[in-house]
Amino acid sequence: MRGRSVIGEAVRNVTGGTTRALSAALVFVVLVGGLAVADARVLVAVWQKADAFRSAGAAVTTLVSESGPVVDGSRCAALVGAGGLTGSAALRPGEPVRAANLPDSDLTVWEATPGLVAVLARVAHPVSRLSSDDESGVWVADDLAATLGARAGDGILLADGRTMQVAGVYSWPDDGRDRVLSYAVVVPVAAAGSFERCWAEAWPADSEAAGLLYSVAAPGAEDVQVGRLNATLGSELDVAAEIATRPTAPAPLVAVAVGLVLGFLLVRTRRLELASALHAGVAKPFLAWQIVLETGAWLLAAVLVGAAATGVASLMGNPEPFVGTWLAAVSTVVVGAAAVLLGTAVGALAVKEVHLFRYFKDR
Repeated sequence: MRGRSVIGEAVRNVTGGTTRALSAALVFVVLVGGLAVADARVLVAVWQKADAFRSAGAAVTTLVSESGPVVDGSRCAALVGAGGLTGSAALRPGEPVRAANLPDSDLTVWEATPGLVAVLARVAHPVSRLSSDDESGVWVADDLAATLGARAGDGILLADGRTMQVAGVYSWPDDGRDRVLSYAVVVPVAAAGSFERCWAEAWPADSEAAGLLYSVAAPGAEDVQVGRLNATLGSELDVAAEIATRPTAPAPLVAVAVGLVLGFLLVRTRRLELASALHAGVAKPFLAWQIVLETGAWLLAAVLVGAAATGVASLMGNPEPFVGTWLAAVSTVVVGAAAVLLGTAVGALAVKEVHLFRYFKDR
C-alpha cells in the first residue's frame, strides 16, 4: 500500500463520515477546549486580583514620621530597583494655598519627589496628564480639580496672583487607602532635603520592603511608623503561588487523559473495519498511519476552534497582555490533541487480524 493510497483512503473515510469526524471534533472542543477556556478564565481572575491589589495601593509600603522631617529625600528616591522596589518617593506638607475662585478655603499641598508621578500612575489612575515625565506643574486630585474646574494643561489662578500649571489630574478613591492625597495638590520638588514620609512600591508585593524604608530615616529617629498605603487587602500577594495553586492547574493532565481515551475509543468503534483491512492484506503500519491522518484532519479544526475560544477567554477582562495567559491556557488544547493522536495510534496498533471473528460477534 503506497503513501498516496493511504492518503486517498483517509480522505474518503473523512468525507464519507466513517471516522465520525464531526462528533469527535465536538467532543474534543467541549471537553478539552472547555478545560482550556476554564483555565484561561481562572488565570484572568488571578491577574484581575493582582491588578486590584496594586491599583488600590496595597503594594505600596509607607514610612511616616510623626516627629517632623526625618526622612532623607535622596535616599528615599534612590530606593527604586533595590529589593524589587519599582517606585519610591518622599513627601512632606507644603504651604497651603488659596485658589482665586475659592478664596476662603486653604488647599492642602504636598511636596513630593518626582518619583511620585510613577507611583501615581499605578495607584491613582491618572484622569488626565501632560506626559509621564512632566515635572513642570502640579498634580491635582480629581475631586479638587472638578471643584476648581481644572484639567491637565490648565493654569490655576491663586488668590495671591500666582498661577499653578496643572501637569496632571489623578483619582484617589475611597477604597481603604490613606486619605492623605485626597482633595490635595501635589507639587514636585527636588529630592534634596528632609521629608516626613517615604513611599515605596514593591511588585510583586513583598512584606520585607519595610526593612529598606527604615534606612531612609535619620539615625535615632523616633515615632516612625511603617505600614501600607492600603492595608485592607493584606500585606502581600504571591501571584506565582496563586497561579501554581489555581484549581485548574491540572487541566493539561486531565486533557491528556481525555485525549488518550477519546483517541482509543474512536479506533475501538472501528476495529471490525480495521481488522478486515488487515485480513485483506493492508500492512498494520500503513493502517495506523491512515488512522492518524484521518484523526489529524478533524483534530486540526477542533484545535483551531479550541485555541480561538481560549484566546477570547484570555482577552476578556484581562488587565495584563493576553498573550501570556493564552499561551498558558492553550497548552491544554495542544497536549490534549497530542494525546488523541497517541491514543489513536495505540488503538490502531492494538487491533489484531486474528480477532476478526470475535470483533464480528461483538459488533
